[in-house]
Amino acid sequence: MEALMLEISTRGLHRYQQIDGEVTTIGRALDNDIILSDPTVAPHHLKIIRHSDASIELVNLAEVNPTRVNNQRLQSMLAEKLPLTLEMGRVQAQLIPRDHAVANTRPIAGNGHGKHLFGNSYWTVFLVLACLFFGGMEFFLNSYNTVKWSDLFKYVLRETVLTIGVFVLALSILERLLVNRWEIRQLITAVCLVYLLFDFISMSGHGLNYLFSASWPTTWLHFGWYLTFIPCAIALYLIHISHLKHSRAILLAILIASPIAVPSILQSQQLRTLLDDFSPAARYQNSLSAFNWHLKDSVTIESFVEQAQELAPGEFAD
Repeated sequence: MEALMLEISTRGLHRYQQIDGEVTTIGRALDNDIILSDPTVAPHHLKIIRHSDASIELVNLAEVNPTRVNNQRLQSMLAEKLPLTLEMGRVQAQLIPRDHAVANTRPIAGNGHGKHLFGNSYWTVFLVLACLFFGGMEFFLNSYNTVKWSDLFKYVLRETVLTIGVFVLALSILERLLVNRWEIRQLITAVCLVYLLFDFISMSGHGLNYLFSASWPTTWLHFGWYLTFIPCAIALYLIHISHLKHSRAILLAILIASPIAVPSILQSQQLRTLLDDFSPAARYQNSLSAFNWHLKDSVTIESFVEQAQELAPGEFAD
């Protein structure tokens, strides 16, 4: 009889046990053929019997947390087709044939190529320095007084370094819990790229406000950043760097991004502007066309003065 495999789902790397005997017992007791140490597993939880006609019989042995097969409670059954999904307490497993197809090999980020963005420490250092530089430039451009090096250093240390450090620490802990390993270099690279893109989008938003004589560009960009881009960035990282399944990565991305997105949106100036008639920011003249400079030719000051002199008192020019 051909050997079977029991794939036991664990955090990170799965565990595989070969089943080649006629009778195989699974449980928490040490006299089992396959031992599962989870406290929700019974001392003797499941028996797998392989008959001479190549049929496979599954017999539940547990009274507490009985075995479930393909999400159905099991007493005794003959397996007609593999694979079978098993649940023994909190332990999830699959009974699969030895020749069961495996997924394609996922490449390590960078794959040893020094020029790859996520595979080279030099890129990581460069992106960190770029974040510090743009953080300093933001402080310089928004300062109305003479810039002191001590103030610049405190701002960069407090805003840029602290922001990147907090995100790297929080996401690295989550990554450790999810896949049981660290990807610090790749994580720093990803966080720095997102930070730089956020700075670029912020500057673009203010430029678009001026271009369209309206406040909706920054509002759309602000909401789109937290509701769309951050979950997408986290999902892409989990799929391509941590190699999680697409469905799980998308769900986790939404759960991870929600504690960031919800408070940021609720406390944002853009939301207060939409919900309240009073805005702390100066409103743009919404009656202006987005492309007013194309509607009329510009006039010189002399021409404007001449037109004004021709008007009667109280009359307005078109």
